[in-house]
Amino acid sequence: MLLRPLPVSYLQLGTFSVCGLVFFVFLLRAISQRTPEAGGKRDRRSQLGIAIQSIGIALAGFGLVKATLPPFSAPSLAGTAGVLILMGGAIGLFAASSRELGRNWSLVARMRSDHELIRTGPYARVRHPIYLGMLLFLLALAVALGHWVQVLVALPVFFIGTAIRTHLEDGLLEQSFGDSFRDYRRSTPALLPRIF
Repeated sequence: MLLRPLPVSYLQLGTFSVCGLVFFVFLLRAISQRTPEAGGKRDRRSQLGIAIQSIGIALAGFGLVKATLPPFSAPSLAGTAGVLILMGGAIGLFAASSRELGRNWSLVARMRSDHELIRTGPYARVRHPIYLGMLLFLLALAVALGHWVQVLVALPVFFIGTAIRTHLEDGLLEQSFGDSFRDYRRSTPALLPRIF
């Protein structure tokens, strides 16, 4: 049985495509600004988390797209606004977080020999804001494509991959920074900021 998507408009799809391109420009910029490092610790097990997160995002995008809504209809405009809000959050979190991390940023969980514990910018609200940005990206993809059923499968998969990565990264930070990191962990949620 094929999963039936909600109807979407080409305006939603185009908005996601443009915002997705901007997101990937920031990702490529962060990758290109990495500096070589000597020493430090690396945990390649985080690559499993990366793979599982990627599968979660791919699941949100898997399936048919039913682009039948008139572009300026109320449902299309609401969907487009949802995509803009979610992708704006994803882009903003990734850009601010990778800038705040500076040379500490990496795809794979690792600690540089001169690593710093960052607690400013988005890191003052959550310990892993880039993963929150990736979650917003996943949700924006589902909204853009009308994939309401797929997101029910994609979210648990994404959260499993995220749990693997946050566990490994938090472990490395605790080994390096001890009580400073434990205080940070107690006061700052991992992924979703406290509202109050």
